[in-house]
Amino acid sequence: MKIGIFSDVHANLPALEAVLSFLDGKVDKYICCGDIVGYGPHPNECIKKIAGIDGIMCVAGNHDWAVLGLEDISKFNEHAAAAIKWTKSVLTDESQSYLLGLDYKLAGSGFIVVHGSLTDPIDQYVRTVSDYIPSMKKQDRRILFDGHTHQPLYFRATGGVVDFGIFIPGKKLEIADGSKYLVNVGSVGQPRDGDERSACVIYDTDEMTVELYRVEYDIKSVQSDMARVGLPRYLIERLEKGE
Repeated sequence: MKIGIFSDVHANLPALEAVLSFLDGKVDKYICCGDIVGYGPHPNECIKKIAGIDGIMCVAGNHDWAVLGLEDISKFNEHAAAAIKWTKSVLTDESQSYLLGLDYKLAGSGFIVVHGSLTDPIDQYVRTVSDYIPSMKKQDRRILFDGHTHQPLYFRATGGVVDFGIFIPGKKLEIADGSKYLVNVGSVGQPRDGDERSACVIYDTDEMTVELYRVEYDIKSVQSDMARVGLPRYLIERLEKGE
């Protein structure tokens, strides 16, 4: 079975549609690692699109909780907080209901899904080996999929030794017996690794491989929509820089 996994859509409908179009016909199931909303101009449209995917496993992210009042927006920088306030003002009852129904951790055969980490599923950024070790100790399945940092990378723990690597499109990560992995799938709607294209991965449960893909989308159209609804200029400009 092949599973398409993505994260951090951040209300960017053109990016989400491009990723789903790319994955269509290539995968059997879908996983979303959270943050459907925040930053972007299409929160209701993105929630509806994801809610319509049959059998998708989706967890909540910190922006999803923030627009519901479950996360203190004082934790966010001024630009993110402004986007959260705008999102709250336009979120439909149906969208709120969907976000409220999202759990913060889900598990499947051989894998776990969170937004941040196993020690703090909503808020922790896992960027270093020392960040990962506490989650690794709690990890009872081979792979932990997450997002939150907007930077695709992986950690591998074997015999007490943990190393990490940056995903390279076209080069598969082989999931070896006897090791634990954290796989960060990057961001659909706001990449921050210097590549402005959307990120997603395909997890092949038969071959036991994970492969990163980058997908182009119409950045100008979403920037135009962001400007139209009055979202911060900084958020608009960063999209084309991948930062």
